[in-house]
Amino acid sequence: MESPGGSGRGSGRGSGSGSPGGSRTPPTPTAVALEQLQDGTGGSMTLAWNDLSVWVRKPKEGAGFFSRDKYEHKQILNSVCGVAKSGSLMAIMGASGAGKTTMLATVSQRVKGITRGEILVNGHVVDQRFMCQVSGFVPQQDLAVECLTVREHLEFMARLKMDRRVRSAQRHRRILSLLMDLGLSKCVHTQLRRLSGGERRRVSLAVQLLTDPPILFCDEPTTGLDSYSAGAVVEHLRLFAQRGKAVICTIHQPASGIFDLFHQVLLLAGGRVAFFGEVQDAARHFDNLGLVCPSTFNQAEFLVSQLAVVPGQEGQCLKKIQWLCDEFDNSKYGQALSDELAAHTGRFLQACDAETGSASSGLGLGKVGRRTWSAASVTSVDSWESSEEFQKYLNIKQPTKFTQFYWLVWRSLIEIRRQPTDVLIRLGMLMFIAVLISTPYVSITMDQKGIQNMQGFLYLIVTEIIFAYSYSVFHTFPHEMPVLLREIGNGLYSPGPYYVSKMLILLPRAIVEPFLYTLVVFLVGGLTGGIGDFCLLLVPVWACAITATAYGCLMSASFESIETAAMVSVPYEFISVTFSGLYLQLGNLPAHLKWVPFISMFYYGNEAVSILQWDKIDSIACDEDPGIPCISTGHDVLEKYGYKADDVGLDLAGLAGIYVFCHVLGFAALWRRSKRQAVY
Repeated sequence: MESPGGSGRGSGRGSGSGSPGGSRTPPTPTAVALEQLQDGTGGSMTLAWNDLSVWVRKPKEGAGFFSRDKYEHKQILNSVCGVAKSGSLMAIMGASGAGKTTMLATVSQRVKGITRGEILVNGHVVDQRFMCQVSGFVPQQDLAVECLTVREHLEFMARLKMDRRVRSAQRHRRILSLLMDLGLSKCVHTQLRRLSGGERRRVSLAVQLLTDPPILFCDEPTTGLDSYSAGAVVEHLRLFAQRGKAVICTIHQPASGIFDLFHQVLLLAGGRVAFFGEVQDAARHFDNLGLVCPSTFNQAEFLVSQLAVVPGQEGQCLKKIQWLCDEFDNSKYGQALSDELAAHTGRFLQACDAETGSASSGLGLGKVGRRTWSAASVTSVDSWESSEEFQKYLNIKQPTKFTQFYWLVWRSLIEIRRQPTDVLIRLGMLMFIAVLISTPYVSITMDQKGIQNMQGFLYLIVTEIIFAYSYSVFHTFPHEMPVLLREIGNGLYSPGPYYVSKMLILLPRAIVEPFLYTLVVFLVGGLTGGIGDFCLLLVPVWACAITATAYGCLMSASFESIETAAMVSVPYEFISVTFSGLYLQLGNLPAHLKWVPFISMFYYGNEAVSILQWDKIDSIACDEDPGIPCISTGHDVLEKYGYKADDVGLDLAGLAGIYVFCHVLGFAALWRRSKRQAVY
């Protein structure tokens, strides 16, 4: 791959070379690094980060609910710099809270927040979209659909991550190659939830290597693994680095043998750089500072211990950390990093007098003696899109929306098929409810007393199906939200295909199960009519079940937890049930409340099934007591409850309107939540 000098060679030479006829002077380290960059001898892919600072917003201590300033910004990283080249395996180390994961996620541009500084690839400032295409990120906690097998998981990821122009045969060869390279051949057909920790970590690595990215980020790939599994994972990372990738890892207290596998180490302390350089140089640097690692001590643990803040000695430890970071800035290793950054960011270090205040310009490697950055540019930060070396990644064709939708449905169907117990339990409970509500109404007599019984039975048929299907969907999005945020953040798919796939996957269940439910209540409850009347009753029950899934999706997509969704839904459901026609005579509603029934699923469902039941009844026996009012026909019953015999079509249209309205709002809520930051 051509270096940035290849695309911007003219401007680079003009700013960095002397005149041809001038006297030759010994090249400075900066000039040597710059020449390597321009001539393409500095590596095929180099990632550099310069003056990287990050702030996070957190609640302010002592701030009340009505306080104007509830939040404050805490700085996590302070002018962090570094360079990672192809063929190198870098370890980012530090004590807990030093900012390791924040730095990794910021450099990889997987986080959103307040940041300052530059992130460059081959001298070009790149955006988040390009960084996601050119790099892979292996998170510390892998999130996936656990019931998929290793092969199915990789197939799903390959379909959505790889260029859509790649043929199936090439895609399969890539998957098989990764399975062989990572030692996963024996667990191809094993479900993810049954893998060991080491195998699961290697599957996560395989997913990120599907597109063969030149830069790979790994967040604590050895955490939770035994020493053998941890060593195997790091050896695989070193192998991929030797194949030309730049691999950057955060790592927590590695064993001595594992630490020696890394080429470079970046030590963080208090959000600053305490050391950057070759692994073997770290010990020399600390030796020069009088911090000698005992011969019986783990070198990595010793380095981290020097950067830790000991409880009860916070002040002393913080002063030591500041001293270590300042000493690195003034050391030859800090100078080497400055020179390397000068080449890759297109800026030269110049000596200046501290009293001029130019060192406080806010750009550069923090405090490096009295040096600061000048603004000579090697390559334009806006030219990366036209650079030939990046065209391989810029020309990647993402899968179409239909492809995303197809494979999301495919994954959901596998998830349902692998959980037959849940399906059977849900169906069994629905059949039990059908028998339970039907049994008291066996052999209803069609007389004046039977009118209330029949109307109560019809009300229960509709109410139970709506509650059953709305609440069964409440868990959908809260349960899948972590996976959703991670996959959308990685550009795997967009919210639209995901939401439509959930709409589709809910439909078969909302058709098959209500059919059996209606069959039970129709036969056990002794409703009048034959097959035709059963089919007519089935239509509004289907409509209620399908509309209830849309309402459940809306509540599920809008709130973080099932408990919150259930609590917020209570007022709407209370109002909807109250105005369904059983508790209020809808024909006598005040003018300012006449609109309320038209937002109620229960009203539309109850009116539809009531019309279908009572419309065909022409005669109802009157009571023997002439003083008791007599309702003699089914139309009189409908009038009693405020229903209109010709409104079946309006009821179905009303349920369809609620279905569309809920899904539109549900998608908007999901889209808003998908813009949040995924957890890494």
